[in-house]
Amino acid sequence: MIRQPHNPTHVTRSPCSESSSVRALTKFGLICVLIGLPVTSGCQSSVQQQQSVRRVDPVLSMAVGRTELVNYLNQQNQGLNGWRCMSTKMQVSLPGMPTQRLNGYIACQSPKYFRLTADNLIAKADLGSNNAQCWVYVKPGESAVMTWKHEDTKLLQQVPTGVPYIDPNWLMLVLGISPLDPNDYELSRAPTGKSELWLTAIEQGPNGRSLRRVIKVDAMNGVVREHAVYDSEANALVRAQLSGHQRRDGHLIPTQVKLMFPQMESELLLTFKGIETNPQLPDHLWHLPDNNVQVVDLGELIRQRMLVQNADSPQPFASPAAIAPTLRARLQPPVFHQPQRTAFGADSDSMSDANVVPTAGVEEPDWDTPISFSRTQERSASFEQTQPAPPLRRSFLSRMLGR
Repeated sequence: MIRQPHNPTHVTRSPCSESSSVRALTKFGLICVLIGLPVTSGCQSSVQQQQSVRRVDPVLSMAVGRTELVNYLNQQNQGLNGWRCMSTKMQVSLPGMPTQRLNGYIACQSPKYFRLTADNLIAKADLGSNNAQCWVYVKPGESAVMTWKHEDTKLLQQVPTGVPYIDPNWLMLVLGISPLDPNDYELSRAPTGKSELWLTAIEQGPNGRSLRRVIKVDAMNGVVREHAVYDSEANALVRAQLSGHQRRDGHLIPTQVKLMFPQMESELLLTFKGIETNPQLPDHLWHLPDNNVQVVDLGELIRQRMLVQNADSPQPFASPAAIAPTLRARLQPPVFHQPQRTAFGADSDSMSDANVVPTAGVEEPDWDTPISFSRTQERSASFEQTQPAPPLRRSFLSRMLGR
């Protein structure tokens, strides 16, 4: 018997196999439509796919007004009076010490209630605020709970570094508890190439110099990325970088907060998992920690130190009341600087294409330039020049007590 040669072009298909093939092709076409590929896929599919990528428009226009922007941010946490996270991880970085990782919890409630506690086998941290005062307790460290009244928060700048700048009013803004007042801020826009809007507010410090509060808003995603407080010499007192924003019962809350205290060269990285909004919080959360250690009122300690030194000379720790009337701060827009090099290695001034973004990004503005004063700064300059350099290798309490 002679076998007929096999001809692959002539294949007898049953109606069932044809139906299966049609269904397969239909299914393949549907998949291609869903993932954005043309049905006639080939070497051109990748090019066409790249061409079909849509540009994502920013959530906020760079032309948004100040009031509109503040109202938008306030709506993100409208009705949020407090929240807590019982699974909080804290990473502490201190100069000259290995990084510590602690576990604990955080709770906050309007208007000024805050509590953060965390520990591990060798370390413990307790930071808090109630309606009257703030406190800090760190172990290992000073064997004391350091406290200060809310009205004395700005006095902490009068002493050498050693206490983190914790202003409960500012902290409530960072945690999304307190709404913003558009009348307190001026709006600045970052230069071309960076989708950021900056809200800046200015307030008087205890020595007549000014403090500047800055809120950086990511216009692309419509969220706050950073809160910061600067002094009049452009020194950052504290910065809080926010990330991982998530919706919780209709409220937008960051799941990671990085607190930086540049003058102390210290950082706290907080990560939250399982945030509860508007919970019923017990009153004992807002009590001072009971660790059988000394309780030190820093505000009173600073005032006593000021009185002693003013009796000898009016220079270090001069009375805030004596300096404050001599200076009046005025807010001006921040001065931004573009980097000198672009992605193509040429000077940025020589590039005519506005869409070219420098690889280094946009630098921080000059925060000392925007702050000007209506009166002479001679008295303040002489005050700062006579400030003694903080002694090294001495604890905060030792420096304050003159030991």
